[in-house]
Amino acid sequence: ENWALNELHVRTVGSPFVADGLIIGTTGNGGGGSNYMVAVRPGKSAHVAFKITTQAPYVPTPVAHDGLLFLWSDRGIVTCVDTSDGKVIWKKRVGGNFFGSPVRVGDRLYCISEAGDVVVLSASKQFKQLGKNELGEGSRSTPATAATVASEAKLKAAIAALGPKPDEYPEQDEHELHVE
Repeated sequence: ENWALNELHVRTVGSPFVADGLIIGTTGNGGGGSNYMVAVRPGKSAHVAFKITTQAPYVPTPVAHDGLLFLWSDRGIVTCVDTSDGKVIWKKRVGGNFFGSPVRVGDRLYCISEAGDVVVLSASKQFKQLGKNELGEGSRSTPATAATVASEAKLKAAIAALGPKPDEYPEQDEHELHVE
């Protein structure tokens, strides 16, 4: 055994991952009150680098980008954390309940609420909601991305394709993905 830490004391649903030399994991019981996130610096003297104990996700897996960690809670509160020191940069309510994880494409975060709203945020130190688009039905899924989605236009088309069946569109332009 190289090292071990016993830091995740409840159930773990979201996937652990590595970002900026840290192992990130979340745990909780689903009620929201006891959910927390732990960032572990692995190695010979492994230790907890920081812990987030409020509005941590239970189901959604966090995502990282450019030294920032984005925690998208099940209850629609997104927290941006600096991975160098664990300081919260911003925390904002985007509304809705989330059971899928956010994904990052370029400098944007996409997450689908249980009600079927695709929320688009800037993956940056400043909170900016770039869009909110209805799929037309509920979802408990993580948006799918692939190497074939090479451009934002293709991503928009792929997300729009997840909406209502084509025969349910009153007019095509009403279901375009609106992003600033």
